[in-house]
Amino acid sequence: MFLRPLSRFGARLLSIVLLAGCARDAATPLEPTVTVPPKPSPALLGLLPVRGVTRSTALAKDISVSAVIGKNGGTLSIPDAGLTLVVPPGAVKSNTTFTATALAGRLVAYEFEPHGITFAVRLQFSQDLTKTNLLGSLTGSLLMKGAYFSSKDNLNTTLGIGLVNELVPATTDLLSRRVRFPINHFSGYLVSWQ
Repeated sequence: MFLRPLSRFGARLLSIVLLAGCARDAATPLEPTVTVPPKPSPALLGLLPVRGVTRSTALAKDISVSAVIGKNGGTLSIPDAGLTLVVPPGAVKSNTTFTATALAGRLVAYEFEPHGITFAVRLQFSQDLTKTNLLGSLTGSLLMKGAYFSSKDNLNTTLGIGLVNELVPATTDLLSRRVRFPINHFSGYLVSWQ
């Protein structure tokens, strides 16, 4: 009979010791757990992956040109990059400083300013294909499109790809070795092919 109360006492003591060992010290704060949500896929963000036309020789640095163009229209060009941008009459209502920047690297990509501007009449983007790797590919030449990107962070100039917000139908003239497409708002554009 004396052993029985002792075994209950021992069992209780063992339970208390085990529970005390599992209990956390109230003065010790818990480390916060941070759950990092997965990055949304480009498709969820409305971005489309495209292959860009690449230059035979990479541009060593950005090349920028600017011009003040008014309601009578005008032209902006970067001969070293093969770009001609025609601003037709009526595209803007007053004198506007246009800037075109050919982005360094192999990708045929440009940023245009002022960012966010829209045009009453569409501009005409024209790219000379002579110094690109696409000229010899008839199939690629026929499948070209203009591709609008909102940030140059969405471009991989090494791989020649980009994540773009919209595609613009283009026309390719193999005789003049040019691709053309209309632009009705600014930020960035690249010449893509599928």
